[in-house]
Amino acid sequence: MSRTTKIIIGIVIGIVVLGASCVGGIIALGYFVAGNTPEGITLLFEYPDDVIVGDEFELTITVQNHLPQQRTLGDLDFYPNSLDGVTIKSINPRPNSDDGTYTLGMRTMTFNRPVPPNGELPIVITMTADQAGFFTGDVDITIDGMLSIYSTTQTLVINEPE
Repeated sequence: MSRTTKIIIGIVIGIVVLGASCVGGIIALGYFVAGNTPEGITLLFEYPDDVIVGDEFELTITVQNHLPQQRTLGDLDFYPNSLDGVTIKSINPRPNSDDGTYTLGMRTMTFNRPVPPNGELPIVITMTADQAGFFTGDVDITIDGMLSIYSTTQTLVINEPE
């Protein structure tokens, strides 16, 4: 085997090992984050069962803190399909940042708001139903920092007018 062939084989092996290390690290981080649900936090979602195209309605997301210390709601993330079929009209309380765009397939609203001890923080999102269908997607919140994530899957059903 020539010297050039040996060098090429060595480079290929190095790239494969580096790639496997990166992929393994990303997978390990994903397992860590997914398994790091914040203690004492629950999410409640309230929205009407009978949404019709053209309706304006409210989605209320209530972050409940069951612990005796204050927590902080960082981000609220809507993943693909969760907001398809609707237009957001208003959010109360207003997020500190939300440019209305999707980055890496999700829309992130940053709040950085306190959730009181043994209390709750309701977020009311007023929407207009634009399109009929079943819209299912993940919704995540970060509590007390990026690596403490509460994730849930929600489905909104929008019907055609009769």
